[in-house]
Amino acid sequence: MKPEEVVELRVHGVSGTPPEHVLGDPFPTPVAGDDVARFLRAGRPVATLPGERPARERVVEAFHWGRFTSGGASRALWLLMAPFAVLNLARYALLGAGRFAEAVLRLLGLVLTCMFVTTVGYVSLELVVRQCAAAAACRAEHTWLGSFADWPFGALLLLGTAPPALVVAVLWWFGRQTFLYEPRGTHHRWETHTGSLGDYAFWHTSPRTPVLRDAHVAASCVVLGVLHAGALRTALPDGALSWSVIGLAVPLLAWVVGCVVTSPDRRAANTRPLKWAAAVYLLLTAGLAAAFLWRLPTDPAPPLAGFEAVTNVLAALAMLLLVALLAACARMRRSPRGVELMAVDARFRPMWHGYGAAVVAALATTLAVGFSGGLAYRVVEWLGDPAPTGRPGLGLSTSYLFGAGLWGVLAIGFALLLGPVVAAMVGQVSSALVLATGSSLACAAVVLRWASAPGWAVWGGLAGATVLYAVGVWSGVHHAVGEAVRAGVCEDYPGPPTRPGVTKVALSRRLASAKFRYHWVLGALAVLGGVLVVASGGIALARLAHPGWRAAPPPGLADWLSSRPAQELGGLGSLAVSGFVVLLAVLGLRSWQSGKMRTAVGVVWDLVAFWPRAAHPICPPPYGGRATIELTSRAVRLAGHHGVGAVVLSGHSQGSVVCFAALALLRREAERPDPADGRRYIGQAEAAEALRRVGLVTYGSQLQWAYSRLFPHFLGHAELCSLHRELEGRWWNVHRLTDPLGGPVEAWEATEDERVCAGDKLWGVRCGYDVRLRDPEFLDPDPDMVASPLRGHGDYYRDPVFHEVVARVAEAVVERREAEVLKALSP
Repeated sequence: MKPEEVVELRVHGVSGTPPEHVLGDPFPTPVAGDDVARFLRAGRPVATLPGERPARERVVEAFHWGRFTSGGASRALWLLMAPFAVLNLARYALLGAGRFAEAVLRLLGLVLTCMFVTTVGYVSLELVVRQCAAAAACRAEHTWLGSFADWPFGALLLLGTAPPALVVAVLWWFGRQTFLYEPRGTHHRWETHTGSLGDYAFWHTSPRTPVLRDAHVAASCVVLGVLHAGALRTALPDGALSWSVIGLAVPLLAWVVGCVVTSPDRRAANTRPLKWAAAVYLLLTAGLAAAFLWRLPTDPAPPLAGFEAVTNVLAALAMLLLVALLAACARMRRSPRGVELMAVDARFRPMWHGYGAAVVAALATTLAVGFSGGLAYRVVEWLGDPAPTGRPGLGLSTSYLFGAGLWGVLAIGFALLLGPVVAAMVGQVSSALVLATGSSLACAAVVLRWASAPGWAVWGGLAGATVLYAVGVWSGVHHAVGEAVRAGVCEDYPGPPTRPGVTKVALSRRLASAKFRYHWVLGALAVLGGVLVVASGGIALARLAHPGWRAAPPPGLADWLSSRPAQELGGLGSLAVSGFVVLLAVLGLRSWQSGKMRTAVGVVWDLVAFWPRAAHPICPPPYGGRATIELTSRAVRLAGHHGVGAVVLSGHSQGSVVCFAALALLRREAERPDPADGRRYIGQAEAAEALRRVGLVTYGSQLQWAYSRLFPHFLGHAELCSLHRELEGRWWNVHRLTDPLGGPVEAWEATEDERVCAGDKLWGVRCGYDVRLRDPEFLDPDPDMVASPLRGHGDYYRDPVFHEVVARVAEAVVERREAEVLKALSP
């Protein structure tokens, strides 16, 4: 390879774009990598025209990392554990170093894991085994349970223990999966407590993660063991043996909590004995419960003690931890780091006024509580009629009734708020107000129905809501394209504003502008769900504190839970959760057979699996570390070993974040001196030489409007500006106004608009180092040119102006190197 050649390394986004499409070559040549992280090269170089210089050819390679997230069905089934992955994101939304906040998040993750395992145990042991398999009437109604008619209750108990034990084993196995190789070199300790994108150890499996994984597995085993120990009180009413066995769990739980709070290094704390001690405890309690309850009279079997208490404890803990996290976020906003991040320009200010971690954690908890309540409620509806504990029907814990009802409220709230919020997001304020009034009338009609109001009042409210919705939708459609947006389109495409296509382009631009307000929807769901979780946890805490309410809910609460509104909300919530879970399961199974479905699953995975496991160890294997390390290694290899004159990292959408992380890692490696033994990931001289030969082009990027605001400590305004200063004009960003996901970066001073031309009719508008492409490339038909479609978020590679931008970045790299050589040779 000649030193003057330019190599463009293209990194795709979350859709896992095939390398054949990225390169425009149906038969690219693999040049590096393996089966899941591949580098492929196009057969033909791209000719570019960098200003007045002779034409310079550019070799194009594609880094295809989509196989990290678009593999087999087992990977897609990770979607069922979405609450854990969402909670892990909350750790990176913190405003800075907050040991208390991080400890709270890890404890909340532990509670969610125990909640998931407890729900499976509750459904298996309490609902299926105790309330149905041991009852003749239920066996007669559900014939598939008839084969268990002659089984002793202890044998049924052992059978019911198998599903939750299998879940624990699956959690342990999934938590061990990783895409990373063994770390190279000796540097494996995080440079800072919070970690940084430029820290090689940050991108590798942290030695703290196995400790957290062991703690979660141990806690799950201990909680299941406590449920079995509580069941001993059914056979031994004095409770001496039961409390003695529960007492054995106290030191194990204290050990677990200590590991989660302090998060020690695997080399400093060996937690394998904890994991195996907890497993032995589960086997001991399950064996004791089966032995003492072997001949327990059935039809019906007496209630198993402990299930109500454990579910209430978990609900109360989730509530308390959410409140503690909210307080920790408020404290961090007042810290020097928080004040610094909140004082930046509004375009880069952290989302949700700096409470991003609390909002994301509330979303995760809402998902977890809803999944638990929906699963239990759906099983009860399948087996019989759900009722509060102590009332006629199949008894269901109050926490699960509230969990199902929570999602019922969310389903109604989402349906009523969707229209007004969407209208407000696209700037239709008047339509949003009309739709909000209609939603209020619809909500009032639902309340009047539950209050047994006259029928005319209910139907009157629904009729008024329908009329207002019709008016709001008509107004939104009629004023879908504002005059300012239409004028902007005509400025890009001079001519009459009534031409065909102007309205379509203007509407696409207006809809795409909603990306700056996507977080409104998540914030509304988080606030509504968080309030309901706190309310449910408050009731659970009150029941734990009141001795008479522990076994069954108080009469007033039981009456309300048996009322029509509560039953309808629970049924609706159960239906919503069941539909959501079934959708995830279908996606997982279909992804095994369909490439398009794998891509859809991969998009969700890409968004939640980029960051290392720090708050929850049982979430999708993070691909960010492997992708960042491989991309950095390839850039160093091209610049150092192949003598490439300019290496342009070209990142689309999520790929722009991978490129940013790779450059952050390269910058840090160029600063760190080589250790005495010479063993390290990249040598300092290699990294420094590669950094001099590297440029960056991002397009369809979320670095400014999403990542810098959601993860301000890692990708905030200061970090973006720092990379811009380091590259000295070798970072350009490309975007479109019709792109619903990508936008400008704006990490540089704005300048007067100027054109970046690639032909008479092909040009974009440059402001600073942001280049806005016209979409479509031209509006009026041209008999000598192929029609240009609306591309939105995709096909940036097909725009000639994009190639002009890459050529300019490559030329800036070459010119800088030539200037350095001349400076070194001058006396």
